[in-house]
Amino acid sequence: MRLQYIISLGFLMTLISCDCYVKVTGQIVSSSTGKPIKNALVTLIDKNRKVYSDQNGNFLIDMQTGFCFDPKIQVTKKGFKPFQVLISGDSKSISYKIKSESQSVDFDEPLYPDSSNKSTFITGTWIEKYSQDFQSRNDSLIIYLDTDNLEEEIK
Repeated sequence: MRLQYIISLGFLMTLISCDCYVKVTGQIVSSSTGKPIKNALVTLIDKNRKVYSDQNGNFLIDMQTGFCFDPKIQVTKKGFKPFQVLISGDSKSISYKIKSESQSVDFDEPLYPDSSNKSTFITGTWIEKYSQDFQSRNDSLIIYLDTDNLEEEIK
């Protein structure tokens, strides 16, 4: 009976020691104005965890789990391109993998870079669908969201 108790206690201690606390903090800022973006939705992808940035654009999203994982967050706000990052690391280094996805845009009429040369023209372009710019400072992210305005980007 005593041996069964010791084995059960050892198993329980193993499960308790597997706890991991994952935390991502940062600030959401407009890339065009440099001003904080309030009420941006920050999602811990695949973990059913969401928070909103405060009036200064700051956020903290965290989770206590049984096992450690590399957090993948997405930031969205109406009128801005989304931002998505996978954060991987260990005690020595941290790496960031930013989501990138382009979309093709066809022009209604050909664009002539040199109006005197009609043999060279452009019929379309590629535009990034996601915001890409961020900084890491003191274990915190500063995420710069780009305005989602297709017409301005084409110009």
